[in-house]
Amino acid sequence: MTLLEFCEDDEYSPEYGTIVLRDVYRDKTLPALDNELLGENATGTVSGTVATAGDGWLYATADHLYQAIRCEAHDGPPELRLGNWEDIVESPFRSRSGIAGLGWLMGGTLSGELSLGAKGFYRVRVCRRPADAGEEGDVWLFQFWPEEVPEPPRWLKRTRPAIHPEEPGWRQVFGYDVIEVSWYFTLVGMLRPDGWLDEPLPGREQPSESVCGQLGVDPPRTRRDGIPLLVAAGLLVEDGTGGYQAGTPRRATEVLDLPDELANRIDAAAVRAVYVWLAADLVTIAAWSNPAHVRDLAGLLAVPEETVEPLLAYAVSDKLIHRENGAVTALPRRPPPTRPARRRVETVRREEPATVAGSPPKAGFVSGDGAVVVWRAGEPVVLGRVESDYRYRAFETLTGVYVASSGGQGQLIDWTGAAGPAPVDLGMLPVRSVDGRCLAGVETHVGRRTWDQVHVFDVATEEVWSLPKSDELTRTVLAVHDGSVYFTTRSGYMTFTASRWTPGQEPVEFASTVHQLDPLSGAQVREEAGAATVFTASGEQRALPEPHRWRFVPGGALMHSGGHEPPVVQVLDLAAGTTAEYPLPDGCDASGTPSTSPIWETPDTLVFSQPNRGSTRRIVRWHLERNEFEHFDLPEIAGYRPFLVEPILVRQAGPGQPDAPGRRPLRGDDPERLIDQVQR
Repeated sequence: MTLLEFCEDDEYSPEYGTIVLRDVYRDKTLPALDNELLGENATGTVSGTVATAGDGWLYATADHLYQAIRCEAHDGPPELRLGNWEDIVESPFRSRSGIAGLGWLMGGTLSGELSLGAKGFYRVRVCRRPADAGEEGDVWLFQFWPEEVPEPPRWLKRTRPAIHPEEPGWRQVFGYDVIEVSWYFTLVGMLRPDGWLDEPLPGREQPSESVCGQLGVDPPRTRRDGIPLLVAAGLLVEDGTGGYQAGTPRRATEVLDLPDELANRIDAAAVRAVYVWLAADLVTIAAWSNPAHVRDLAGLLAVPEETVEPLLAYAVSDKLIHRENGAVTALPRRPPPTRPARRRVETVRREEPATVAGSPPKAGFVSGDGAVVVWRAGEPVVLGRVESDYRYRAFETLTGVYVASSGGQGQLIDWTGAAGPAPVDLGMLPVRSVDGRCLAGVETHVGRRTWDQVHVFDVATEEVWSLPKSDELTRTVLAVHDGSVYFTTRSGYMTFTASRWTPGQEPVEFASTVHQLDPLSGAQVREEAGAATVFTASGEQRALPEPHRWRFVPGGALMHSGGHEPPVVQVLDLAAGTTAEYPLPDGCDASGTPSTSPIWETPDTLVFSQPNRGSTRRIVRWHLERNEFEHFDLPEIAGYRPFLVEPILVRQAGPGQPDAPGRRPLRGDDPERLIDQVQR
């Protein structure tokens, strides 16, 4: 048979230990299956001992952070080669689109796609083996070929256990904080600061005095006090060098006299841990067979006959299947338990601030489907379109609009409408110089060999400068100010250093950590003697209470913070040391979370989206100095959850006039004139 197409990912990182492959939809013209049990998450099971598949989805179980995966499309069944594969399973797979792609459990797909050939039924063979020596994780092969009449899933080879050890239940007895102490010794590479073991044990969950008394140990007050409890339970054993290693504990209900409700939960969880993965295999066989027959299960599952009856007993007790007269049918996922509605506390507030009709957003917006819209001659115009599904933030620059993405390089749409990827990946949280000329960010690569790299991109000259790659994910860009990039580097557990980098020179490390920097004035929030201190542009120092709450207002003389229910803005005057609170119109998003977070159009004007009022298209403009509000409704093209383009804050003065204060003169053309020329 012929190999038609393949795609690979050598550093796939599964979410929650689950590899996910889904249909990539272009349309939904294929009718739904009559059997709704084949839908994704239709039953109450997980991804199985190796892999399970259904209507447009495939889940596989992964034990490590990184996996190497190859997906192949064939025109017929490829030769079965057992080779050094440890586990092999075949399953039906139904594709609505004829295109499949690796993705994440919580949604979305990666960039690689596999064309299967057409919509319809396929069979997929999943093979798994350990990675080569020195590499983390497993190696996977997914092979697809057409199958007109779906045959039930079948496990062709098993090397790893189909059932697992029971869960002893000590987590439910001791609570998270004591169990975390055991991880300190048993999880290799677990970072904790010096003195962590001698800190007081957090009071979130404490073992009861009854439990401590039965184990003959005093109730713990510090984390170190938890070690005797863990030893008494068998979770830790001394390793002979003064340290501890993981033990093999008995079930907690066999050691302790516990309340009936807790004991019943622990016993049920113990059995579930043994059979939950194999039960997912059973359910997928039942869903595709509709029904499956008990006599066939051992052969399809590739398990001993004596495993089948206790497996069926567990699956029936957990309401995963229905068994009758030797036939097994899958049951749909149970709905979540209903919770009583929370009583809403009505907040008494002053009268909602009035708004008047105002002008459109100064630099435009990015629509729900990726259209970049700007205003020309008073009318909205689509400048261009961004194809990425993971749009995050947008900036006006000298040469066009840059749209940042949470996956890969951002897109730059110039003023003529031409679109293309930026020459370098600036990550999902880039920063921009206030004159719109330079963008800076951190490119990240998460994989077996993780690294990050700081880049600066000059949109006017298209020059790129880069620092060397790091060995881990350690750096965060704060701002671009006066021709330099400010960034922090993590050097240990919650330990950071701050640096200033001027392209073409070596970075200069500061004596104290910089947490924030206002790109307009250069004002900073620094860590001084263990406290956050604001250094203004003129060099004055101000203590800053609650440093994580406040952000600079452009210009560095004020700081602001948002609140909700009801929405408000608090403004801190650094010189006077006073705080004022300003109510906002209902529904305004005052949070600092992109992409609907407020943006500064000018150093005195803050613009909010209003998604919490049922309108994702209305914007509200607040003039800080005179505390007045305007509103503007974006056109229909805005779609669902549009976000605003952040305008250039500083325009360079015209010929013969001095530059705006607090900034370095630019090379080349005047930015205002350059923008006007290109837009025309």
